[in-house]
Amino acid sequence: MPRKIVSWLPLVLVLSLTSISTTPKLFAGGYETFGLGSRAASMGGAFIGLADDWTASYWNPAGLAQLEGGAVGFDFLSPQATLRGSGSYSNLPPTPQTAEEYKWTKDVFINYSGMEPDQFDKTSVSEQFYQPQGLGCYYSFPEFTAALTFYSPLGYYTDWKDTLSYGMGEIYGKNFQSLVTVSSQITLARELFDGFYAGLGVSLLYDRLERKTEKIVSNSGIMDYTSKFDMKTDGVGAEGHAGLLYKVCDWMSLGGVYRTGATVKMTGDTSASLSLTGADEDTHTTYKFRHPPTWGIGVAVKPIGDLITFTADFQQTLWSFYRTNVQYDQQGMILQSTSYDEEWSDSDRWRVGCEYMLKPTWAIRAGFAYDESPLPAKSVSLAHIPDVDRKNITFGTGFEPADDWVIDMVGAVAWGDRDARGQTFEQRAWGVGADVTWYF
Repeated sequence: MPRKIVSWLPLVLVLSLTSISTTPKLFAGGYETFGLGSRAASMGGAFIGLADDWTASYWNPAGLAQLEGGAVGFDFLSPQATLRGSGSYSNLPPTPQTAEEYKWTKDVFINYSGMEPDQFDKTSVSEQFYQPQGLGCYYSFPEFTAALTFYSPLGYYTDWKDTLSYGMGEIYGKNFQSLVTVSSQITLARELFDGFYAGLGVSLLYDRLERKTEKIVSNSGIMDYTSKFDMKTDGVGAEGHAGLLYKVCDWMSLGGVYRTGATVKMTGDTSASLSLTGADEDTHTTYKFRHPPTWGIGVAVKPIGDLITFTADFQQTLWSFYRTNVQYDQQGMILQSTSYDEEWSDSDRWRVGCEYMLKPTWAIRAGFAYDESPLPAKSVSLAHIPDVDRKNITFGTGFEPADDWVIDMVGAVAWGDRDARGQTFEQRAWGVGADVTWYF
């Protein structure tokens, strides 16, 4: 690799990794983000059978072996999502039935007096983010291609708060949750024989989970109290990834990719208190988060040379492996260790896209994606993930402003509705993004 790149690249990698790891992410199909790279995203996320730029590390590592020279790419995304439900957070009396329902819906508020409203009023959450989505580089050696990529495959963020009138006072409720995942991926790829490529690698996964819940009943003249919960954990794990790419002929290629998934053991501290009973608990916590295995297959077709490209993918995330496992070193009245299967289903994703070259240095793109929700109906709630079977329309462009430089841009809209537990939930989202690639 050229010396001038080696000199400044480590600093860029460190700064970008720090930015990615401190930025909240949105979700699609459980906790999943839409993918890496504005070019791939603008083609509906159908990129497994093509995989011919620096984002191949994510989509299909075998695709790296068809590239020459080297490149550095940076991806930026600005999404906005609005989540709505016909009902708000529940606030039910402390009964076994409530405990069983909250186990699935993740509602966090308890009506200890038995006289409070059984639900809060606020039924929507809207967030706007400006976030680095990924950074990567590759270099082609005589016998193989090596790549280093940072990106966020999973993420979740919500910051909800509401205030109710109650008696002569009020009830204040707040629920903040954030899951940030950063993958640091090293990949090697090579051509095994004419037109047949393979890629292998390993990803170091860093997870950080934060949850903070607070309820304050004040000046009610009935029963005032405060309850709080605060958890902060993080940890690392590793998963493997592999891909194959076969150029059947000059105008068609087929690809396949598999990721093993991983269990990340996050550790940290959790505190909880309830003024009614004088409980004030604080303990070391172990939270095991299961990254599910994923796999996908794709095809790319170029019927008129490089003028136009059509792509199609089928991808699946094996969310049936997902479970909750939280262990507290010291259990108490509030903090109780739990371990159970979340009963999620495997999530299918169907994606198609196209790219048309208006000029040798200017392309336009469009795509469509359909992502299934893995959540069972009993788990869907505003407090958890009001997840839906989501439709996505994407569009974008790419151009070369100067020799060895490429800029890609994407725009997207997404929507979905779902009826669950007698309520209606919906997602509405839009976003724009861009990435810059320098070839050397």
